[in-house]
Amino acid sequence: MNTATKTKKIIMAESDDAASIQTVTGWVSSDGKFWGKDERMARYAGSTHRKCDKNPEHQPIANGDFCRECRKEHLEQRWKDMPKEAYTPEVFPLHLYDTDRYFFDAEDLIDWLEENSINPEDARLTKCKPSYPDRIDPDEHFVDILPEDGEVPEDVREAFEKLNEVLKKSEPFSWFPDDTQGVTLPADFLESEDADQTAQGAE
Repeated sequence: MNTATKTKKIIMAESDDAASIQTVTGWVSSDGKFWGKDERMARYAGSTHRKCDKNPEHQPIANGDFCRECRKEHLEQRWKDMPKEAYTPEVFPLHLYDTDRYFFDAEDLIDWLEENSINPEDARLTKCKPSYPDRIDPDEHFVDILPEDGEVPEDVREAFEKLNEVLKKSEPFSWFPDDTQGVTLPADFLESEDADQTAQGAE
């Protein structure tokens, strides 16, 4: 049976067949990088700022950043749409909307209002949600050192059961904002709370 062997053509580096000068058209960013047909990436790589996609009238946005005016508008609208309830002394702790500030009692809140010259009715406060500790499964906790399909010793399991009973009855470990429920202060909050504190101090 005859077999034909195809011989690969030899191209010498010095020959005209090895390479030729071609004219290539494409997008080049300001840093000199060639992007071919990718105009979007060339413009992004060659620029420092861009227009806001939602509102071109907003201030230019640095590449890699977000539109702070859009964020502000979003937070404003979310606050306006948020259900509100009237303040009661039992509502603490409270969270100052869009910050990391918390208030755990009326005295703390009063100090903040007075130090920042903020009217009580202008304070943007939200309720808080508690963070409770999770129960601990000892087999999962020690999974990295247990043999396959192994279980912790019985005395260790009993110790974890006692710990889990304590965790079940535990106070919250921390609090986080409940940005679905706002709290409004009465206009006379400072006067009423100051009067209450004065009366309590005299007792």
